Amino acid sequence: MAFPNAITRADAEIKAFLYPNMYRHARIAPIRREAAQVVRDLFGRFRADPGLMPVDWAAGCDGLDAHRLARRVADYIAGMTDWYALDEHRRLFDATPTLR
Repeated sequence: MAFPNAITRADAEIKAFLYPNMYRHARIAPIRREAAQVVRDLFGRFRADPGLMPVDWAAGCDGLDAHRLARRVADYIAGMTDWYALDEHRRLFDATPTLR
């Protein structure tokens, strides 16, 4: 099943505008890199010490193999809002970017 041609064209036009003007804009690129680093930092820390996650998440980590533990940590991080991720990063690390 496909979208009607008008919707497909509108979607392409929106993407053609948004990618260079918003998602990949030169002013946004450094912020995206810092945000990605926050996620990498959180993933590494929680994978190394699942007990740093909330009790409900940490409790399910006992006995998981490396792949399943990584999946659980990734699922936990995926559920975070931007602000919560930054708050958690501040709690666990000395330096946290402001992402502005």
